[in-house]
Amino acid sequence: MGFARTAIEGRVVTARASPTLELANNVAAARARGEEAWSLSTPSFPDFSAAFQPDPSWTKLTPAEGLPDLRAAAQSQFFEHWTLPDHSCLITAGAKAGLFSALRSALAPGARVIVPTPTWPSYSDLCDAAHLTPVFFPTSAETGFTLDLGKLEALIASENPGAILLSNPCNPTGRILSGNSLEKLLHLCDKHSTLLMLDQSFSNVVSDQTVWRNSRAPASGNLILFDSFSKNHLLQGARVAAAMIPERLAGDFVATHQTIVSAAPTPGQKMALAALSGENPPSLDRQRAMARDFITTMGWSHTPQEGTFYFFPRVPDIQAFEAFARQKNVYVLTGDAFGAGFEDHLRLCFGKSEDELAKVFDLLRKAS
Repeated sequence: MGFARTAIEGRVVTARASPTLELANNVAAARARGEEAWSLSTPSFPDFSAAFQPDPSWTKLTPAEGLPDLRAAAQSQFFEHWTLPDHSCLITAGAKAGLFSALRSALAPGARVIVPTPTWPSYSDLCDAAHLTPVFFPTSAETGFTLDLGKLEALIASENPGAILLSNPCNPTGRILSGNSLEKLLHLCDKHSTLLMLDQSFSNVVSDQTVWRNSRAPASGNLILFDSFSKNHLLQGARVAAAMIPERLAGDFVATHQTIVSAAPTPGQKMALAALSGENPPSLDRQRAMARDFITTMGWSHTPQEGTFYFFPRVPDIQAFEAFARQKNVYVLTGDAFGAGFEDHLRLCFGKSEDELAKVFDLLRKAS
């Protein structure tokens, strides 16, 4: 894994390559060399290029806030279950740019950000890039990766964080916060004047719709929401996301985002608008069932999967399994990429075609 080291405010900050993107790049590089290579842990997106017809407007820069039609469509479809009258829906150059802009513009340098684990590795990297200090709050498979709100409040009281940052549905566990937990969490944030940055980038990739519909909370000026076209509409390369930002923070947020990228890419915004007005991506229900059956066959333990296209099973003797997988040209991302203490887990991704998933599972069943 490559690292770049830079000095920031008297401390050394390590900017690392994304573990998830690095694994995907390793698979692509092996295939470019003519080798057979597969990934158990990252998705394979279909090619939708034929569905989009470029026109001259794709070369023009959009307003910094995003195309008005896309902002309205994203708010009504991504955030339709939320009532946030004092927020603005803004378009960003992918979720990472949105998250960075919120962290950098809303928090003072050196502020602490609580990040429950296991978590998407980029949250830690984004905090470092924004000159913030991530404070990790571990959950456990034994409790279904639920948040212990009593312990979390104690951590808030001791650390005085500027924000709590987490994904819902969770990458990598696939769990969804219950409505009761989310209301209590937001109440804690209001009580302690802490921002809650909630990344719902898999809002359309949900298996338990009842749990997801109930995963809501009352309006709050401390709530910031993010959502993504990369995952929900399988447009990873378009680099387009949406954010619901409190009005008091919107100006600084847009200024920060405009400084780093001017605006989300116009072609990507056009593609996103077309995706919102078209059919939803194909269901992954069959792939989810295949993945669950594979995990059961392998004898691995796992928590119920409610959203995202990931499972996060615990694997006995994971080092031996990872070595076996590499012998079969299958690349695996183990749980330590998602937080300390999860070394015996791995992220299993079923966001790919049934044929590819069956091929990977067939190669790996021989390890059982």
